[in-house]
Amino acid sequence: MKSERIAIVSDFDGTITLRDVGHHFFEKYIPDRKAHRDLLEKWKIGLISSRECLEKEIAWVQAGIPDLDSFIENERLDPFFKDFVDFCNRRKFELMILSDGLDYYIDSILMRYGYGFIDFKSNHLVTDGDRIAGVEFPWYLPELCDMCANCKKAHVDKLRGEGYFTVYVGNGYSDRCPSKHADMVFAKTDLLDHCQREKIDCIPFRNFRDVEREMMSRFYLSD
Repeated sequence: MKSERIAIVSDFDGTITLRDVGHHFFEKYIPDRKAHRDLLEKWKIGLISSRECLEKEIAWVQAGIPDLDSFIENERLDPFFKDFVDFCNRRKFELMILSDGLDYYIDSILMRYGYGFIDFKSNHLVTDGDRIAGVEFPWYLPELCDMCANCKKAHVDKLRGEGYFTVYVGNGYSDRCPSKHADMVFAKTDLLDHCQREKIDCIPFRNFRDVEREMMSRFYLSD
């Protein structure tokens, strides 16, 4: 398989990062843990949208920006992500991050690791000084899908419309929709379970070294 125009589209939380940053932040700073667990379960089974879920999490969270800064300070990335970014840059592949999380911590983490140049689309955390004031959804497209706060399918479709062969890399519930539309899918954990259950073609992976090796093989690439 060969293509001159390849776009790598990756989830952030739990895919590029070692754990779901947003989930663990809310888990720590929302006092009513049972209510939070019930909220997440409603989202997972489709009773509420990810937008509704995130709006409630923001309303319930008992934390400010200094708490968030401290929380994300030690978040780590997939140990092979740096090599994968270099792999994409050498071959002039497009690399985009799509997240149903929050831009504040995504931007902070990417900048800390020296990846501020990577394009990402996510939901916007509204701040007021040190206060977490709300959340906005610049990529919410209810005319296409009213279940996702950030319509990942729309971003994938746009790249395909521009002539890119799209490679999607993900791990979670927010990756279910784009997994049905990308040309190639790498999946782990919850996304892998979903793809196998729904008979969606996918390639299991553990880390970005697996993704790089598989792409080198399938696209007949060499170092």
